[in-house]
Amino acid sequence: MLSPHSTKAIGALSVLCVALLAACGGPGSSSSGSNDDAPVVPAAQLSGSVAVGAPITDGMLRVIDANGVVVASNIVVAEDGSYAVPTLSGTAPWRIEACGYAGANYQCIYSVAQGQGTAHVTPLTSALVLLATGQSPEDVMSGNGTGLSESGLAAAQTQLRASLSAVMVGNVASGFDFVSGSLDAGSRTGYDRVLDAIGVTTGVDDKPFVQITPRLGTGNLYLEQGNSAGTVSVANGADTLSLAGLETLFRNMSTALTTASTCSATNPGLAASMASNARMSGEDGNAITGGAAVAAGLCEMFATEERFGSRLLSPTLGRCDLSGSNPVCRVSFVLQGPDGSVEPVGQGMGVVREGGAWKFLGDMDVVQIHASAKAQRDARIDGATPVYSYSRAVAFDIPALSGLQCAQVTQRNADQQAVTVAFYKRFDNNARRLSLWQQNAYSNERSLDASIGALRSGDDTWVALPDGDAGDAVVRNFFRGGRTVTVSLFSDDQCATPLAVSGQSVFEVEVQGVPPVWAAMPSLPWTDLTHTARQALLSLTLAPNEVTSYSAAWTFAHGAMALNGATFCIDRAQCGDGGAGRISHDGARIAPGATAAAISLVNGSTTVEAAGYKMLALYGRTGDGLDLQSNAIACPPGTGECH
Repeated sequence: MLSPHSTKAIGALSVLCVALLAACGGPGSSSSGSNDDAPVVPAAQLSGSVAVGAPITDGMLRVIDANGVVVASNIVVAEDGSYAVPTLSGTAPWRIEACGYAGANYQCIYSVAQGQGTAHVTPLTSALVLLATGQSPEDVMSGNGTGLSESGLAAAQTQLRASLSAVMVGNVASGFDFVSGSLDAGSRTGYDRVLDAIGVTTGVDDKPFVQITPRLGTGNLYLEQGNSAGTVSVANGADTLSLAGLETLFRNMSTALTTASTCSATNPGLAASMASNARMSGEDGNAITGGAAVAAGLCEMFATEERFGSRLLSPTLGRCDLSGSNPVCRVSFVLQGPDGSVEPVGQGMGVVREGGAWKFLGDMDVVQIHASAKAQRDARIDGATPVYSYSRAVAFDIPALSGLQCAQVTQRNADQQAVTVAFYKRFDNNARRLSLWQQNAYSNERSLDASIGALRSGDDTWVALPDGDAGDAVVRNFFRGGRTVTVSLFSDDQCATPLAVSGQSVFEVEVQGVPPVWAAMPSLPWTDLTHTARQALLSLTLAPNEVTSYSAAWTFAHGAMALNGATFCIDRAQCGDGGAGRISHDGARIAPGATAAAISLVNGSTTVEAAGYKMLALYGRTGDGLDLQSNAIACPPGTGECH
């Protein structure tokens, strides 16, 4: 769905989120630990590709030896995903970290080199590092690399090959080496096609784990060091589906978006890349259908938003549906502007294989349902030491379609059985989306019975997960059952009578990110204000209608996060978009690589005292899509409700 700013045919896009993302890695090092038994290897070259199916974009790479010494940093990853380290020093094995854009998300992936030669960096090599060591890849980068022996990596390769045997068939040999085997990033063939065919994430539950979800099939894999659970299967027709044309499609669309004239040209204008049944809808629910109409609307949007000259990043693949005569696949739809900024400009975008070539479909679903994971930390900084509290949620945005009264959201557990997550119902006739069905009108707890409960408001879309085991049950189902939910639509408020939209009443929806288990909450990459920034927040005063700025600066205690914005509030109850308590200007976008920003403040009619309530929120998205918000709160005793 594209979100219009104007009332024209498709209007200007509402940027769904602007990912001006912080770089990760860098020249810092850790010298803890040693590995005296590891062989010392003479200086040597190291090269390979950094890829997630698509080549990683704007990537930077660093290498750490067995003793934690950084031996190479700020190595540029080329546009085709290739990198080269001129020389290596120090002690083997070398640990490798590469960070860059994968679709809309900025993430870091990891690998290991036992000696000179080829060492690719992919989500599967990140999985190898975890399975060989039993540690998260981020922890391995900061320690002494214990477990990264040849035998440990060989065992991890064997475990991973056995789990992925169905996906590997026809693409790579059964004994393929995921570190050094042939990889042509962006070719969508061989190893690169294997990366396209699966989604790979790492996380921590009772132990560090690898989760693998198929994009060209069904199932779910949950892997710990030495233990594997679940299976993945490949859909009928997947083996003959060519993905190579995806790069051609996105290059042609980028060429068309060079200028207004190239966009509207007959050939090779944007219309030449559109599917015959292309469709695009805005937030108002109005849709444009047909290739020519969608192309004209997109060209108009690019003109209005002055976005000509941007390019579409190489697409990352989402789930594909091969059941029809024309296969369709979800893809990322992400622009990179001439200034290097990255903007995901649509959710639920898809492509279709039409007439032997990939074409841009636009909206993948006739009903635009979105699901995303959230985690938040409050840090009270007005005492001698910070006091932390945490919360997590999953948000479901279900549009209030005509005739829709109720929706049931279910997930799969480890046995692939359906488990209800929540019910949503229509608050009133003016509602734009359905609201969460709660236990009562004052509750913050979801009701799991469609006949018992109440609605709180017309804009209540977040399912707050309880602390501890109760919330962990939902999280673990996502880990072990898959990162999708099923949303069923009904025409009655008891969720009994299905409501069909274009012949469909049940929709599979991918969840952006997954909340962590409760024990892992403190170890997420939260931001911590520097001492100077903390003191400046505590002492800040504002006169009525004063315009000024606050100098924020921060560090990451547990690994870098991709920040994309900030807000400043003097009243949390009125801190929402447009609320009187939010006094920051335009979301305070954060520049790429920044660990500091000047937050413009425009105060209202309230005097802000040094002892008054103040909150700085820094927010962004982790590599797997989890929305993370770090709140630094000054709320001295006697200033009202402190939360």
